[in-house]
Amino acid sequence: MPSGAQERKLRKLADATAKLWNELNYVRLVQFRASGKVNFKDTEHEFYYRFNSVLGVNAGQVINLNNWAWDSFFKLFRLYRQGKLPKFMGKPSPPGFWKDRLLGRRLLRILVRNDRYYLEPINGGEGYLVLKDWGLRIKYAGRIKWSGKQGTLVIKFEDGRWFAYVPITVGAKPAKSNPKGYVKGIYEKIQIEEPKGSNKAFIDIGLNNLFAVVFNHSDTAILIKGSTIKAEYYYWKREIGTYQSVRDWLRNHGFEAWRRYHAYWLHAKYKQHERLRHYYRTAIRFLAKTLHGMGVDEVFIGYPYMLSQNNSNEYNTNVWWFNKVIRWLGEVLQEYGIRLNVVNEYGTSKQCSICNINHENGRIKRGLYVCELTGIKINADLNAARNIAKRVGYEAPIPKKILSYIVTTNGVKPLTPKEGVTTKTPTVKTPPKKGEEGVIYCLMVNQ
Repeated sequence: MPSGAQERKLRKLADATAKLWNELNYVRLVQFRASGKVNFKDTEHEFYYRFNSVLGVNAGQVINLNNWAWDSFFKLFRLYRQGKLPKFMGKPSPPGFWKDRLLGRRLLRILVRNDRYYLEPINGGEGYLVLKDWGLRIKYAGRIKWSGKQGTLVIKFEDGRWFAYVPITVGAKPAKSNPKGYVKGIYEKIQIEEPKGSNKAFIDIGLNNLFAVVFNHSDTAILIKGSTIKAEYYYWKREIGTYQSVRDWLRNHGFEAWRRYHAYWLHAKYKQHERLRHYYRTAIRFLAKTLHGMGVDEVFIGYPYMLSQNNSNEYNTNVWWFNKVIRWLGEVLQEYGIRLNVVNEYGTSKQCSICNINHENGRIKRGLYVCELTGIKINADLNAARNIAKRVGYEAPIPKKILSYIVTTNGVKPLTPKEGVTTKTPTVKTPPKKGEEGVIYCLMVNQ
């Protein structure tokens, strides 16, 4: 939360950082197109001393990041020419520029070396970020969760606000030469809880049912619905499309107001990503806490291997972040001391978990799976979760009690009625006509 003077200085530094990246990247791009090679040593030396007066030693962090980006590109390009890249991957492109092409402005970012800044917490939710090289002491708001050795600080200007991203090696101690290079948070180690039991959980991930969970020790199952995630995605998709259409029309007809709608478009893109991220992280945190309470010490989750490459669509590419969801779940489960194992789920949705036969017409509408041999009906996603259990050598009982939840902006809410409460709403008879007396009757249904 910088003051006015600090804001102006941050903008100047961020613009210089982006200028360094863009000019260095351009020179290397010209070299690559001319000879297929890049002179890393000479370009490093030239641009470091050109921007050292403004950015100090932090110019080296920008150059190092650009070195890494080009090195990654060359490795991919070499594999591409050898025909060793997967078929779904096209020809790799060189590193891009930090620039908004429509506005013609640089993206505002600052990189700070790990020994050139430190945090001064005031309380659990705010403090000061001290940038040594520029004499800045900027107030921040945000809870520091982890303690450990700090890495390269990245400051970004996003959606009209400044964000500071501090990477932390949890539990690691700083170098003696930099005693302040240690972030003090709430936890000094990643695992903050011990498992309460030795039970196993088996998870099928999807979109309509974000998580379908069965257990080896209980006939209770958990369903966490993902319908709100789809609704949120399509709401912001409409907003993005509207702002883009208006922006492009105004721009094509010479109206300067297009810049304002471009800002609206950028805001909608940012909000869509952050809202989906919030929903997913909320569901993951709830699930991890629930599994810990049920005495689970190991989780097996199905991974839809090569799904987005072989059968890609809007759902499994833009809406359903299955790769991130699995990674985030593993990180949160680690806090509870729960191990996460990833299992290839191919075929688990088609196979019947009751008779172990693949029924061609087993899965019917509304996510129901019917065993054609026994006639037993089971939720299709829970059927897949039971097959995941069998794939790793466990047996999960057929669920008799299903706890359903839905992800909301204010946490995960239960859909399963509490005992003594009915899901049926009272029915109201038509009221009498005007001028007539009558009584409105409510039909109450008891369980």
